[in-house]
Amino acid sequence: MTVPACKKDSDRRIKKFHRQEVGHSARDILSDKDYKSISVEIIFMSGFRPTDQAIENLKQLITSTCNKPDGIRLVFKEITAQGKTSYSIDDVKTLENNHREEFTYKKDLAVCFLFLDGPSNENQGSSMVLGHAYYNTSMVIYEKSLQDNSGGFGEPELYKLETTVMNHEFGHILGLVNLGSAMYNLHQDAAHGSHCDNSNCLMHWEVETGSIFSNLVGNSPIPVFDQNCLRDLHENGGK
Repeated sequence: MTVPACKKDSDRRIKKFHRQEVGHSARDILSDKDYKSISVEIIFMSGFRPTDQAIENLKQLITSTCNKPDGIRLVFKEITAQGKTSYSIDDVKTLENNHREEFTYKKDLAVCFLFLDGPSNENQGSSMVLGHAYYNTSMVIYEKSLQDNSGGFGEPELYKLETTVMNHEFGHILGLVNLGSAMYNLHQDAAHGSHCDNSNCLMHWEVETGSIFSNLVGNSPIPVFDQNCLRDLHENGGK
């Protein structure tokens, strides 16, 4: 059983292992060299829990890409909805500091998702941010934005939208693209930072913005890693 590091280790240790740049822990998450299992803490505000199907899809992604022979553990924590009109990344970091309980301990590596009851403060008009990887093991999903833009006529099903955004942000902490996992072939979209230049890939920049909505309607498939991204993960310690 994993013992939460916050009950045993100092704030200095937590800062050392969980307050690094995105991609810093990519190889640790991918390989089984130092960590044999992974704990995924899912902190959600009341009324904004991700769907079971999206959670299962995330688990399948981790299973297919990360070498964790001792398995995956999911930990859920419900917190009070804040009712804010929007959230800054500083707000998100404060929420994590106040509520996260799972930290890397011994052979178990921990990552954290936050699901919020409001949008990002970086939204501008019809342009919106749906998710953000902000530390080496930390990701936020603006669940209200996902709920508000799914399920209606001409809109994607919620689980498809959640899966796409959750898996995309997890891809960033896996070091994609060129963000801690070295590229085997050149495929970084230089104009959009650490994203893939293949518009059909899960790591394309549009996936974490409102531009993805129309691409998931009806029978449209959920995006997956393309061959370049998969090769990067494999070459950096993944399956």
